Amino acid sequence: MKLGIFMMPVHPPAKSRTLCYDEDIELLVRADDLGFTEAWIGQHTSMAWEPIPANDLFIANVFPRTSNIRLGTGVTIVPHHHPVNIASRLALLDHLSHGRLNIGFGQSGVPTDWQLFDMPDPAIQGAMVAEGIEMVLKLWQAEAPFDFKGKFNRIRIETPNPELGVGQVVRPLQQPHPPIGMSIVSPGSKAAVFAGSRGYRPLSTNLVPVNSLVNHWETYIGGACDGGRAMPDRSVWRISRSICIGETDEAAWDHALNGTFGGSFQYMLDLMRAAEMLDLVKHDPDVPDDEVDTEYALRHLCIIGNPDTCLQQLHDLWDKTGGFGTLLMTAHDWDDKAKWLRTMELLANDIVPALPTLGPMEV
Repeated sequence: MKLGIFMMPVHPPAKSRTLCYDEDIELLVRADDLGFTEAWIGQHTSMAWEPIPANDLFIANVFPRTSNIRLGTGVTIVPHHHPVNIASRLALLDHLSHGRLNIGFGQSGVPTDWQLFDMPDPAIQGAMVAEGIEMVLKLWQAEAPFDFKGKFNRIRIETPNPELGVGQVVRPLQQPHPPIGMSIVSPGSKAAVFAGSRGYRPLSTNLVPVNSLVNHWETYIGGACDGGRAMPDRSVWRISRSICIGETDEAAWDHALNGTFGGSFQYMLDLMRAAEMLDLVKHDPDVPDDEVDTEYALRHLCIIGNPDTCLQQLHDLWDKTGGFGTLLMTAHDWDDKAKWLRTMELLANDIVPALPTLGPMEV
C-alpha cells in the first residue's frame, strides 16, 4: 500500500494564518522525506477553519522544497475559474514541478463561496464542472484555429500566427494530461460515476463511515461500466482517514478528543448539522441526530490508538472495503508538533509497510 496526505487543511480560526501555512509547508516537506508518495491540497475561499484559498499558489511554493512527492489540487473548483485560466496555470505548475503534478476537479460545497462568486444552484455548478473539465482537456490538445462552444463558456482562437508563435497555449509536461482525481463524498455520488466513466482516480473522503466507502467503489465501478471501460483496478482508489497514534490507546484518545483533532470534527459536524447533511457521517441511518457528537464521529470515522491498535484498525478497513491502493492521512492542525510528527513517522516506517498491498500501481 502507498501512503499519502489529504490536506483540507484544518486549523482553528484564532490561529495565525501565517503560522498555519508555515506548518502545512513543513508537514509536506517532512512527508516527502518520509517517502509519502502524494498529497492533495484543498481550496476554500471563505472558510476560517480551512484557510487555503488558492491551492495552486500553495503547491507552487511547496514544489521547490520537495524532491519526490506528487502534489495535487484537491480540488480545483472549476466553476470559480475560467477554463483557460485553469488550463494555463495547471500546465505551468506541471512544468515547474518537472511532472510531479496531480490534478483534482470539483465544485464548492460552501454557500458563502457560492455567494462570493455569484454561483447558480449546485446542480448547475455540477454541469459547469463537467463542461469546464472538457474545455481544459480540449485546450491542452488543440491546435489553433479552434472554437469550442459550451453552455457556460466559449473558447476560441480564430487568427493564430504560427510563424510568430501567436496563438499557442502552454500544454502540461505530462501528456496527454497530468493524472486526474475526483473527490467522492456521498453514497451514490455523481462524482464517482463521472470519475469511473472517465477513468479518473477516486479519492474517498475521511468524513464517511466504512459502509459508505464500500458504496463509493461500487458506484465508481458502475460509472466505469456505463462509460464502456474495463473493470478498474482497486490500486487507483485512494481512501482518506484521520489518524491519531499515541503511546497508548488512552493517550491517543485523550489527544484526539481534547485537542484540535476533535475540535475540527466538532466544526465539521456543526457544518453538516446546519446543512442537514448529518446522515453522511452515520454508520446506521437510524442513529438519532443528537447522538452524533465528536466522540461518535471519532469512533466511526477515524483511526485512533497505539501503533498496534491503529494497525489492526487499518487491517479491518482493508478487509471491509476489499482493498485499495493508497491511504491518505488527513492533515490536522499541529497542536502538538512532536505527536503529529511521530504519527507520520510510525505510519511511514512501521504501520503502512505492514499492511496488504495490491501490487505495483501506476503513478
